[in-house]
Amino acid sequence: MILSFQTPQAQELDSELPKTPQQLFDYHTLKQKRNKTTAWILAGGGLLMTMSGLVINSADEAAEVATLGLADIEEVHKGDWLIYVGGATTLASIPFFISSGKHKSKATVALKAQQNSVVWRTLSNLNSLAIGFKIDF
Repeated sequence: MILSFQTPQAQELDSELPKTPQQLFDYHTLKQKRNKTTAWILAGGGLLMTMSGLVINSADEAAEVATLGLADIEEVHKGDWLIYVGGATTLASIPFFISSGKHKSKATVALKAQQNSVVWRTLSNLNSLAIGFKIDF
């Protein structure tokens, strides 16, 4: 009975025409910028949290050393959770950096797929051989 009343659900396909190389380039460039911005925010925030946790823990250690361990300090290592969350946030930025690199390469490929044009005239159905040399820094 339960299986007979379920309705099928599926993802709707876009019925749009194929995008032009310039539209693909713009899309992948936008995604690359967004992913890189997100990655840098996560990496920077994670490093800031981790460093803050280390500073808090070192302050706790300094307080314990200053009292020669005679005073009972209730919560030593208060910054441990901040260190853990900061490390996880920093690691979470890695997939965004990888995705940013993939979109950058897709944008480059999309731009290279444009038709050949000479000044004002587009040359369609013309294949040309090109050799490229690229140095990344």
